Order: sequence, then structure tokens, then C-alpha cells
Amino acid sequence: MSNDAVLQTAGLTKIFKGPDADIEVLAGVDLCVRAGESVSIRGESGAGKTTLLYILSTLELPDAGEVFWNGESVLKKSADWRAARRTTFMGLVFQSYYLIPELNALENVLMAARLAGRLNGETRQRAKDLLAQVGLSERLRHMPGQLSGGERQRVALARALLNKPALVLADEPTGNLDEHTGAEVMDIFLKMCAEEQVALCLVTHNPAFAARTARRLFMRGGVLEEIGSHEGTEAQR
Repeated sequence: MSNDAVLQTAGLTKIFKGPDADIEVLAGVDLCVRAGESVSIRGESGAGKTTLLYILSTLELPDAGEVFWNGESVLKKSADWRAARRTTFMGLVFQSYYLIPELNALENVLMAARLAGRLNGETRQRAKDLLAQVGLSERLRHMPGQLSGGERQRVALARALLNKPALVLADEPTGNLDEHTGAEVMDIFLKMCAEEQVALCLVTHNPAFAARTARRLFMRGGVLEEIGSHEGTEAQR
């Protein structure tokens, strides 16, 4: 166990039952993400990247193996314990934003504080500051339906960082955006995670985005391989 690991796994295995045969999506995944470190994970479609991210967050459970948050084994804890710990330990950013349509941008960001029992004047001000940092200071009262895709993802990023998490897990955060908007959002995303000194685990299909993280991994055959930027580009072809 690494002393400075905010996230670590040991032997994660996940098998999906198929009509003809079982499919082993994860085959003993070992992963370590250290404090403040950025890590990208790439792989072919269906390789198990999203499944792994869901297991790292414990939104889904593995068939075998263990997950450690700040050195603490979490899979044997109760679902309520994991849910409460998740709200303060990590931020989550998904491809589909998952904003609440009835809440405006500021209220969506503040939902993270509400769930963690931290809704107060300090978190309200931090939410406004984060939205300003992502260029949405004039959009605080706009509803999700009044925002572009890029703006919605910026709201989701601000929400993920509100509680000052140790870790952000991001699953294809630019997957629903055009190339130009996606690059803009990724610039903001990486810059803010670095400034907040938040560890980042990023699932992306984009080799250029992956090349900007400190470590680059590729999922193949149910396991993670450490790669260089050149090797990762070759593997994507």
C-alpha cells in the first residue's frame, strides 16, 4: 500500500453473464493514484473503462478485489457509509453531465454541498467562485436547458470540485462535445484540478487529452498497462 495513494485497488475482477458465455471485463486490475496526480485511462470500446470507474467510485461493486480510499478498505463498508464518504472524498464528472433540469447552474453546483451537509455561506461563495473560474459568472441563474453542452459540463466540473475532494473521477467528460468545445473544457478541467491539487483519474478516448496527464494507462484484456504517449497513440490505431 502506497503511503501517498488517495486511490488504490487490488485484483479487481468483474464478470458479466452472457447468453452464451460469461465475459470477464476486469481481470485483476491493480491501480494506484497518488495525491495530486493525474492519470488517464484509454482503451477500445467495451474494454471496461467505464465499469472500472464505477467500481472505483463504488457505484458498482466488483466480483472480487478491493478498493482503498486514502488507505481505507471501502467495499465491506455499508452502502450508506460509502455514499456519505463519497460526497466529500471525490467528485464525479460524467459524459452526460447529470444536471438537475429544475435547478439553475448555481443550485446544481450547490447540490454537492447539500448532499454532504455543508450548505452554508462559505460553500455558496465557493460555488460562485468556481462558476466564475469556468467562465459562467453571468450564467448563475440559467437553467440547464438554457446552457450549451460545454457550459453544462463546466457546471458539472464546478460541482465536482465544490467540496474540495481529494480525487476526481471523470468518464469521457468531453464525449458529448464538438472538438473545439471539448478542447476548451479539457483545458479548464486540467487547469482547475492542478490548481486545486486534486488527483484526477480520467477515462478518455482522445490520445491528445491523455498525453496531458502525468501517467497514461491503456486497458487491454481486462488489465491496465502503463504506456508512453507514443505507445498509446500506436495502440489506438
